[in-house]
Amino acid sequence: MVRFDATLLKVFLYGLPGVAALALFAYAHGAGFIDRSAAWAGFANASAGFVFALWMVSALYLSVRLILSAPFRDHVIARITFVRERDERETQLTGKATRTTFLMTMALLIFLFCLSCFQVSVYRVPPEKAVDGKRGMVTLGIGFSLLEQDRQVRSDEGVQRQDIFTYRGLPLSSATIILLLILWQVVSYNCTMRRLLK
Repeated sequence: MVRFDATLLKVFLYGLPGVAALALFAYAHGAGFIDRSAAWAGFANASAGFVFALWMVSALYLSVRLILSAPFRDHVIARITFVRERDERETQLTGKATRTTFLMTMALLIFLFCLSCFQVSVYRVPPEKAVDGKRGMVTLGIGFSLLEQDRQVRSDEGVQRQDIFTYRGLPLSSATIILLLILWQVVSYNCTMRRLLK
């Protein structure tokens, strides 16, 4: 099992450039940059789909193994994040850097949670709907849902309004946020570790 995991991990990592190249080819084929009537293009496109499917299955398998297998997780994550524990001093510093990174990431997650829930809308209403002669309106709201859906700032029904500024949560996709958090973890840990080693 250990040998299989190691082999699959190497195939997965070394296959990333090939998968990226196939993704570019599939995009070019779908966008019409490559002649679709050519027999080789159809075969290459079908092969790219098969390779993507294998790559996705291996990515899911490796993700589950990282969650369930402590030795595999320690080996892989330590290499990805450049964690080195050569002596007791570095082990202690790793603990301090990990604690600092955890607290910084928790603070960032709280900040992102607030940004994803808050909703703000600044707009102008017609003169007949003005309140005490003031046409500028500000609407504040909080939107939270367990499932992804289109959240909108509630507005007065039937009132025509001229939007000036509207914020309905983070414009980033969940995949982008997760990727940024992974990069944040790695960079913040390594920066903290370097600072502690000086």
